[in-house]
Amino acid sequence: MTDHNPRELWSDEELDDALDRLNPAPRTDARAMERLRAELMVAAGAATTDEGNTSMGTKKKHWRLVASAAAVVAVAAGVLVAQTFSFNGNPPAASAAAAALNQAADRVGATDQPVGPGQYRYVATRAWWMSSIATSDGGTDFAYLAENLIETWVPQTYDQEWMQRRDVTGKREWVKGTEAEAKAAGYPVDRPSWPEGERRAPCGDFYAADSNEKPCAGWSGWAKPSPEFIAGLPKDAKQLYDRIRTETKGLGQTPDQEFLVYVADFLRSGTVPAETRATVYRALAMVPGIVVTDRAANLDGKVGVAFGVQTDVARHEIIIDEATGQFIGERQTAGSGQSDLPAGTVTSFTSVETAVVDKIGVAPSK
Repeated sequence: MTDHNPRELWSDEELDDALDRLNPAPRTDARAMERLRAELMVAAGAATTDEGNTSMGTKKKHWRLVASAAAVVAVAAGVLVAQTFSFNGNPPAASAAAAALNQAADRVGATDQPVGPGQYRYVATRAWWMSSIATSDGGTDFAYLAENLIETWVPQTYDQEWMQRRDVTGKREWVKGTEAEAKAAGYPVDRPSWPEGERRAPCGDFYAADSNEKPCAGWSGWAKPSPEFIAGLPKDAKQLYDRIRTETKGLGQTPDQEFLVYVADFLRSGTVPAETRATVYRALAMVPGIVVTDRAANLDGKVGVAFGVQTDVARHEIIIDEATGQFIGERQTAGSGQSDLPAGTVTSFTSVETAVVDKIGVAPSK
């Protein structure tokens, strides 16, 4: 059997970042942006790859590889557990979500641990992202989730050198099919589907050189907030709510879910100061479609309250420690309108931890 050569696949965040570099104008045409995004996916390597004939003369198969920032597992006591959530029954009242979000805002610490001269804010993102394999000749579809660990060191001064280390850990959870079946079909599951390695750059512009750009001269926004971007946000929750509504108009599956997506992108950066997080929570409390979906959501061993917006296709949630107001992470769940997965299957899992360290490239001690 000839060797497969799947190309490097990008996460949703990386596609959005690359898309913004190509088209920094406001996202006013949702269909056009989706088309650009699809073209970027192909350019990034999520294209069809062919399997040649084997020595036994078996039929050529055409594999379509798709990677998305998705996960289907939660981690409890060090054991991977596939989770499903019921879509039946009445959702909790939105007023309960508003009360809980305002309470979390009240409990956010006045300040975060400061980063001193020569120190770094360490941001560890542990995510399970999905790789799907489909055959154009009607063969078996496969889907698994791979654990990605992304560690970022952010200096005290934004335009100094940052460092990012990415690792596909090798841990997998199969959603459709099994590893043995996929290997028997010739799919090379042991090859990382996402970037790995170490990069350094001022302003965290790790991929600027790939597009012939200079670091610190590119895009800054919700998913990659600079100090100037954060400083320019309204301090009043209603004004911030209006700002996000304006920027998300016409985007996403529903206005409320896209609002939550922008908030999740912002908080996932790990660099949003406490005062701003509190204002974001209060703005999110004004979203009419936000509900409490889980009072004891467990992400990577940390328990918090899940706030979500549900559509027929998916439910997007963020998880917050109600006692401290700390952002724990996010997850996505398949809805009844998603044909390839059972409704209630968790399809994304991302947890975020932060700390202050004295040296770049060194993780905090446990």
